[in-house]
This record gives sequence, C-alpha cells and structure tokens, in this order.
Amino acid sequence: MTFLFSLQLLLTGFGLGLVISAPVGPVNILCIQRTLARGFWAGVAIGAGAICADFVISAMAALGISALSGLMKSYEVEIQIIGGLILIGFGLKIFFSHPRLFGSEPGVPRLRGHVGAMPQSFLLTITNPGAILGIFAIFGSVSSAIGGFESHLESLMILIGLLLGASFWWICLTRLIAAFRGKMTEKRLEMINKIAGFILAGGGAGLIVKNILF
Repeated sequence: MTFLFSLQLLLTGFGLGLVISAPVGPVNILCIQRTLARGFWAGVAIGAGAICADFVISAMAALGISALSGLMKSYEVEIQIIGGLILIGFGLKIFFSHPRLFGSEPGVPRLRGHVGAMPQSFLLTITNPGAILGIFAIFGSVSSAIGGFESHLESLMILIGLLLGASFWWICLTRLIAAFRGKMTEKRLEMINKIAGFILAGGGAGLIVKNILF
C-alpha cells in the first residue's frame, strides 16, 4: 500500500466521519444543550459517546460483517420503538429539569468529570437503525468505488480517518456553541432546555407512532 493510497484512504475516512456526524439529530441537539449548560467538556463527552458508537458500527461495516445489518433490518420496528422510548425519556428529563450554569473556574472537572454522559449518546446512536443501515450503505459505496478493501490495514486506515473526521466535527461544534455560553443566563438556558427536550421527546414519539401506525 503506497503512501498516496494510504493518504487517500485517510482523507476518505475523514470525509466519512464528517458525513456521518454532521447531520443534525438527537445527539447533536443533546450536545448543544449540554455544552450550554455545563461547558465545552460536557459537549465533548456527548460527542465522544457518539464517536464510539459510530466507530463500532463502521468497523463492522468495513470488515464486511453484514450480520448486524441483516439483524437491524429484521428487528427495525422493535429497535426504533426502543430508541423512541429512550428519546422520550431524555427529552422529558431535559424539559422538566431546572438548569443552572456551571462555572468555568479552576477545579471544574474536564472531560473525565463528564464521562458519565458518554453512554447516553452511545445508546442514542447505537439504537438508531437508520444511522446503522446508512453507515453500512456508505461503506458499501466507498468499497465499490475503490475496488474493495484488500486488507485489514486498508480498513484500519479508513477507520482512523473516520475517527479524525468525527472528532473534528464534534470539537468544532462544541467549541462554536461554547463561544456563545458567556451570553447565557439560567433563564435562557431553561428556555433552550424546553425546546431541546420538546424536540427530543417529539422525535421519539414520532418514531413510535410511525412504527405502530405505519
């Protein structure tokens, strides 16, 4: 594998990381809400959980493990209902919370102080059949375009690029939102919590209704 081909795989993976992470969905909304409420590292923790889930799914897709894709299709309705319930739970918790702004003075925990939020975004991502099937479809298209992955090393280069691209997106998003945090008051934060909670819970309810009625 030549240097130029390795660089091409890395850049392709970087682009995939952006494409997978950038669409505005429940995790992006949760990241924005947590960043405004708790600061930059809280948002990074949400992004890290999503990155871990995307990496697991992408690794399976890159290594040609299609059983997960078939399983998701077989139980798509059940998984979407479970995902909808999880979204409703997160949404209601945020909607009815009484937020307070956490200061940024020395001693406030950095990323390690927010690792408890990572399983939340991991769960939201891993229970999204659309995201999983989408990642498998994207990797299928990329594999066809480059003539298939001839070795695990090529798959690894794609995955490393994906990690870099996804990390770049979440850090940029969180840094951008954190820049507006200085203008945030607890009253404004409560309004944002209401909006974010309503969107999350409404999205979850929509998933459930769609799968039960249609």
